[in-house]
Amino acid sequence: MRIINLVIIIVSLSFFASGVPAEDVKINENLTIHYEQAGSGDITIIFIPGWMMSTDVFEHQLAHFKNSTTYRALAYDPRGQGKSSKPVEGHTYQQHARDLAQLIEKLGLKNIILAGWSYGVMEQLAYLNQFGPDKLKAMIMIDTGPDIAGASYDEWVWYLDDDSDGYSRSFTEGIIENRDNVIAEFSKWMLETPTPEKVAWVSKIANQTSSSVASITNATGFYLDYSEDLIALEGKMPLLYVVRDEKKAVAEKWIKANTPSATTVYMGKHMMFWERFKEFNKAVDEFLLSIEE
Repeated sequence: MRIINLVIIIVSLSFFASGVPAEDVKINENLTIHYEQAGSGDITIIFIPGWMMSTDVFEHQLAHFKNSTTYRALAYDPRGQGKSSKPVEGHTYQQHARDLAQLIEKLGLKNIILAGWSYGVMEQLAYLNQFGPDKLKAMIMIDTGPDIAGASYDEWVWYLDDDSDGYSRSFTEGIIENRDNVIAEFSKWMLETPTPEKVAWVSKIANQTSSSVASITNATGFYLDYSEDLIALEGKMPLLYVVRDEKKAVAEKWIKANTPSATTVYMGKHMMFWERFKEFNKAVDEFLLSIEE
């Protein structure tokens, strides 16, 4: 009885520490998805973390929507990341999107706003590509465009087609050969103010993902281009882009040419939604208000 009471106390403390309920849903016999949610509205904003990241990075967004009766904010760990299952197979963003579709079905969600960050944008666009927009109310893309590789960095891309600068290779082979260094340097790069405490926190999250999974997701992500799928939403669905300052010129060029009716906001660095959460959350609130009108 004492052991049972202790378990109850520990679980209760965990809940109140985070401020939002953490749950797991079984997708199939090989996959259980961990997610956290806040708020109780009919519209669900699904936050999708990037490469090697977890629901933890969206702590400020979950807290922001905690008392909302209009929106439910939900963040989840994709397969192989965070507290979700670590199966051997299925580590492509196309499969991640199929997992997302199963999560949506299991939870009975309909009025959905997808909010992907980094490679999470490719995950949401892979969902759009495979399952269409029927259940979607709007899309929020955080610091990644619809194409991963291009001929030059004058385009809104992460990598060069020929990887002549070795940037993609560093996250494909490098994460296996020199894991600690890649994680530490990538964590520093994502942050506007990379204090040792912040870098350690981000690195701890990344270390929940194996090197092989990280390598595969980056390698397969290199080939993704969902430009046509995103462009097809122009004028048909509200779109919000939140982009780091240094990418403003190339992002603005692509957005104005392809989805000119979209709302765009530029701020900070790659983890601006975490470091500048008040500014970010305000931008999201204003976007949500604009689509309610």
